[in-house]
Amino acid sequence: MGALISAYSFSVDAATLLWCCLPAALALTSLAALWRGRGILLLAPFAVALIIWKLPEITDGAKWALSFITGEFNKWINVPALFPEAELDAHSLTIFFAAAGICLEFLLSFAICVRRSTPLTILFTAPIVSLTFVLTTHQPNRWFLLGLLAVYLTSLLSGAVYPDDFQKRGLAVFPALALSMLFLSITYVIAPADRDMRGALIDTIDNRIRFAVAQTGFMRFNFGAGWPETNPDVWSFNTNRVIVSDAGPRAITDRSMLEVTSVRAGTYYLRGYSMQLFDGRMWYSNADTSSNLEERFAKALTASIVLLHDVVYPERSSAFESMTIARTGDASGLIYLPYFSLAHNNREPNTVFFNSLNDNILSYYRDLPQSLIEEELAFQMSQMQGLAFRLRSTYANIEESTAEELRRLAIEAGVDPGANRAAVADSVAAYISSAARYTLTPYPIPSGEDFALYFLETSKQGYCIHFATAATLMLRSLDVPARFTSGFVVTVPYENADEPVIVTDRHAHAWVEVYYDDIGWVPLEVTPPGAGIPVGRPHTPASGSSWGADYYEELYPEWMMGLDSSSSPSPSAEPGAGSALQENPDAMTKERIAFSTLPFAAICILFLIARRFIVLRYRKKRFSQEDTNEAVIYIWRCITRLSRSNPPPKNIEDIALKARFSQHRISTGERYEMLTYASKLSEGLCQKANLPKRLWLKFILLY
Repeated sequence: MGALISAYSFSVDAATLLWCCLPAALALTSLAALWRGRGILLLAPFAVALIIWKLPEITDGAKWALSFITGEFNKWINVPALFPEAELDAHSLTIFFAAAGICLEFLLSFAICVRRSTPLTILFTAPIVSLTFVLTTHQPNRWFLLGLLAVYLTSLLSGAVYPDDFQKRGLAVFPALALSMLFLSITYVIAPADRDMRGALIDTIDNRIRFAVAQTGFMRFNFGAGWPETNPDVWSFNTNRVIVSDAGPRAITDRSMLEVTSVRAGTYYLRGYSMQLFDGRMWYSNADTSSNLEERFAKALTASIVLLHDVVYPERSSAFESMTIARTGDASGLIYLPYFSLAHNNREPNTVFFNSLNDNILSYYRDLPQSLIEEELAFQMSQMQGLAFRLRSTYANIEESTAEELRRLAIEAGVDPGANRAAVADSVAAYISSAARYTLTPYPIPSGEDFALYFLETSKQGYCIHFATAATLMLRSLDVPARFTSGFVVTVPYENADEPVIVTDRHAHAWVEVYYDDIGWVPLEVTPPGAGIPVGRPHTPASGSSWGADYYEELYPEWMMGLDSSSSPSPSAEPGAGSALQENPDAMTKERIAFSTLPFAAICILFLIARRFIVLRYRKKRFSQEDTNEAVIYIWRCITRLSRSNPPPKNIEDIALKARFSQHRISTGERYEMLTYASKLSEGLCQKANLPKRLWLKFILLY
């Protein structure tokens, strides 16, 4: 009952519950010795009289409890919400739980003293606790769950030792309880609630169960919710609306959607379409089908500026590139193009061929005087700046109450609303990508809830459309024009350059586009890394820069047209176990249980030695994994835990930032440099510590 009450935060008087349930438990225990346990029936008339006396209050409390619990379940599961008209009365709720507790004690007395059955004991109590296991937004106090688990284990162990002798089974309760607590303590030390491995395992199992149940129709899940539309025969983006609030598990078939052939290796964002307006639950109004001439002009202007800039500054001109995009399974009818592509032509049905630079237009401009070209460039840029104000009303559209809360969250996360647009965009992207967990099987957002606030503060789980929507709305709340954009992300390996690469529905992706007054629409990635698709970290340009070499580097960086993967890693020594560090040492020091007896102490020592060996092997595997970027990010987390007082050197921080935000692959030499620094930092801490602290660092914090 404590688990149920704590999970739903019911307003009950704990003292009243104690004074009602504790005397009843003592009386039932005392009377259990009469007539082979049937003496407990002597209390039945008194219990019935008490229930009749308090029946109106018990009924009112029961109605409210059932109304609240079924209402919470009704948000996710197709079950009726009972007694929706019930009103909360804390006193009635307390009386109801007291009466329910006494009734439960009668059932348990029958199960233990009359039937002497552990399965019955579990059967009577498990359904109550199971109500706290389904909704992840309602978590019970863990100590109630651990206590109940200790009771189950104690009953099972004592019954297994003396299955036929009830008196001896009772005497065996105390050693069985001690053994149960030992098992639970060891389990908790090995896998504390905050440890990453345990959380990942639970999430995996939870996602699989929910995904299977969702297919039965029992749960309120809409597969994809219109992003994309999926049926056995047709796959396409819904370009009219994207209902992010109702988005449940994303169904992935790994069916081929596109076939991309690029002359240059790299990771490409193939833009499909953008959405303008959000009504609190879904995106609507496709910007690419808008009849507004300003929208069309803004879409084409950036590529035109890039072309003119290449003519004005030929020494920094981009290499000629081309790509063929053949539609194999996508039925969206969209033309997918990388950013800053200037021209395209259809060579055959369902195929788009584009050149990053158009030779005919280049030839025309090269024949003009330099002064005219520079004049045209200045005119195009002035046109771009003129569009900014006219587009702001559309792409800053957000409900005021939502905007105020999102601004508050952004400021609390360290976002400076007064910074330039690029800094704000990058800060928001960093916050959004770390604020929630990536999963393909999220719960839908309950009706009546604000999508962005519920996603960031309550559910904290979703996939790319959730992250992109939250980021777009937060940017708008900070007066940064932004819009929701969908398409595909494809990586062309270096060895497959100029060869067809298959793009499946798994590579469908959503991101944010931010409008810069002097550049136009620039993509911004906000989905966390490691999400199962080759997303990159586009760098946004600095606002207010003047045209020049540095500005051009920012306007037209390598990732815009593809990231060259031809560079090979520099040779270096392989990382070793001596530099392994704990990713989250604080999680391993919480709520330790001290064993006072010698046998328990010996078990603990052996366990700590075995645990150190296992964790170090696990870390070594993480440090030496094939993905050097992920390995460096993991090492950086360990370094930040170790260097709380002294910040790491600039070169170490630069490598970590490169691994986190750049599309470039970290070399093995850079990874070795990070490992060497982490190892020296760990060894230095241990050398400066005295013997007790050194043992603590090595076997508890695992430095």
